Amino acid sequence: MEYFDQAEMHILCLLDGKPGHEKQTFGIIRALGEKFPIKVTEIKVTHHSLWHSFWKMICLNMPFYRFQGQEITDPDLLICTGSGTHLQTLLYKKKYTIPAVTCMAPDFIFRSRFDLCFVPVHDGFKQRENIVTTVGPPNCSINRNNHKEKNGLILLGGIDQRSHRWNSLKIAEKIDKIIERECETEWMISSSPRTPEDMILRLEKMSSHNPRVSFYNYKNTPHGWLEEQYDKSAVVWVTADSVSMVYEALTAGCKVGVIPVDWNKKVNKFKKSVAFLADNGFILSYDTWVEQKGDWSEHEILNEAQRCADIIMRRLWKKNS
Repeated sequence: MEYFDQAEMHILCLLDGKPGHEKQTFGIIRALGEKFPIKVTEIKVTHHSLWHSFWKMICLNMPFYRFQGQEITDPDLLICTGSGTHLQTLLYKKKYTIPAVTCMAPDFIFRSRFDLCFVPVHDGFKQRENIVTTVGPPNCSINRNNHKEKNGLILLGGIDQRSHRWNSLKIAEKIDKIIERECETEWMISSSPRTPEDMILRLEKMSSHNPRVSFYNYKNTPHGWLEEQYDKSAVVWVTADSVSMVYEALTAGCKVGVIPVDWNKKVNKFKKSVAFLADNGFILSYDTWVEQKGDWSEHEILNEAQRCADIIMRRLWKKNS
C-alpha cells in the first residue's frame, strides 16, 4: 500500500461530467478538506473509441510504458467515480505511483488495482482489503440542523424503462394523500430531468389549487437550490427510483419517506437499497405510513462521505512525525 505524508494533500480527481458521479467524488474531497489542507486538480475524462481504450489497457500492463497524460506537480491521491474514469485513473496511478480511490465497483479486470473501492452495500459485494461497503453512495449533503418542522419537500424521479414503470396518476394520488394528511405542512415539490410532462402538468395544477403547495420545475431552479431545501425541510418524500436523492436527504438530516414505483424486476439494486434502508429504520415506506404502522425512527447519523474520508486518512495518510 502506498502512503503520502506531505503537509498538504494534492488530490487529482477525474471527472466524467455526470453530476451524480461527481457529487460522490466531491463529497469525499470536501470531507478530506475539513481535516487537512488540500489542493485539488480536476481532470476531465473524454470518451474514446473502443480501439483507443483497448490500446490503453495494453499500455497499462506494459512495464515500461509511461502514460503521456497531463503533467501534474507532486500529486498524492487519485479519486474518481464512474466506469468511464477507471482506465485513465489507473494510468495516472502507474505514472505517479500514488494511491487510487474510486466510488462504485470497478470492472473485475481493474478492481484489484485500486487501493480503495467504496461500494454501496446494495451492489452485493463483500468487504475485502480494498473494498469498503457503504450505506449508499457518498454525497455532498451536510446536516446544518436548520430544519423547520412545518416545511416539507417532495422530489420526483421519472421515466427509466430499464428499471421501472412510471405511472403519473398513481404517483399524483400518493402525493395528494401526503399533502392531505400532513395538513399543517408547507410543501415544495420539484421535478427532475426524467419527470414526464403529464406529471409536471398535474403538479402545476395541484400547486395552483392549494396555497400550501409550491411546484418548482427543476429547469428553473438555480445551482444549489436542492441543497437549500434539504437544509430547511424537516420531512422529505422521494420516489423510489431516485435513490441518490434519498441518500442526500438522509445525510442532510431530514426525515425521509419513499414513494413506491412499479419495478420491472423483483430483484434490482435500487429496490434492494430501499428495502435495506426501511429494514434498518433509515426511511419510512409510503405503505407503512399510510397504514400508520410506523413513524420516522431515530437512526445513526448517515455521513458516508465523511466515513470514506476517515478511511482514506487512516489507511493512506501517514502524518508527519
